[in-house]
Amino acid sequence: MFKKSTKLSHALSMASMAAITLGALSVSGAVMAQDDYPSKPIKLVVPYGTGGVSDTMGRLTATALSKVLNQTVVVENRGGAGGTLGAAVVAKAAPDGYTLLLTSPPMVAVTPALLKGMSYDTSKDFTMVGTMATTPNVLVVNNDVPAKSIVELVNYAKGAGKGKLSFASAGPGSTGHLSGHILQTSTGIDMQHIPYKSSGLAFPDVISGRVTMVFDSLPSTIGHVRSGKVRPILVMSEKRSSLLPDVPTAIETGFPSATMNFWVGIEGPAGMPKQVVDKLNAALKVAVASKEMRDQMSFLGAEPYFTTPAEFTALRQADVVKYGKLVKDMGLKQD
Repeated sequence: MFKKSTKLSHALSMASMAAITLGALSVSGAVMAQDDYPSKPIKLVVPYGTGGVSDTMGRLTATALSKVLNQTVVVENRGGAGGTLGAAVVAKAAPDGYTLLLTSPPMVAVTPALLKGMSYDTSKDFTMVGTMATTPNVLVVNNDVPAKSIVELVNYAKGAGKGKLSFASAGPGSTGHLSGHILQTSTGIDMQHIPYKSSGLAFPDVISGRVTMVFDSLPSTIGHVRSGKVRPILVMSEKRSSLLPDVPTAIETGFPSATMNFWVGIEGPAGMPKQVVDKLNAALKVAVASKEMRDQMSFLGAEPYFTTPAEFTALRQADVVKYGKLVKDMGLKQD
């Protein structure tokens, strides 16, 4: 009986040692994999179709990161449902750093507040890596509008132009729609919202005068501004844009609540190893600081805007709360 017990104990001991050894090898292998990261191509999911601002920023970022990491970064467009289809793909991916997501406030803060029954939790199912650019919203008006500043526009809206003003956006819940609501609330003016399927479709009507103005991101607007087809009167960011140095911010003009920062960042599935996140963030910092990427962003109408994972997490969460409340206050619902 004693001998059998001894043999059984010995067997259990050997099994335990084997399990510990396998566990150690597994952990060692995981650490080595992190040390070797990236050892294969990285997929950057852009949750919108090709040809738009997000797609262009995604491809610019992928090219820059490829050079810094010495590994291919491939863009995969997965558009649909306000960016949530692409986000769902990344949320379900392995948290190994090889599947990343291009994100912005509409996708992580606005659309989730509009849609119900999403397959992921925007606040829990992702790991923040960092931001690389900001593309501030700008208010431009038809050239015949008798206002060259937001103060003049407000005075016009409360006087001769009362009941005549309208603003275009890329649809209900878009940043242009939210921007218009913020401006109306902060200034007390009345404007009719004219939604379009995209901001690009709105510009011909603004240029012709059928619609008074449009709120849109600077990259989508800068070409029309440079050609003189519309007049910029307000940048809805905390600081003036280097591309429009003569256009004041909402804060400068006395309407700080009309400020809306529009960032572009990268995140991955929840549970990504810190070592991988830190390596990606460091690569992003080098990419954003490069002259090539800065020059290309400037041409697009974007400004370099780098944040650490911690800074990005705080920024993102603040926007989830801010825009979630705004969507609720506006009474917006899914169509």
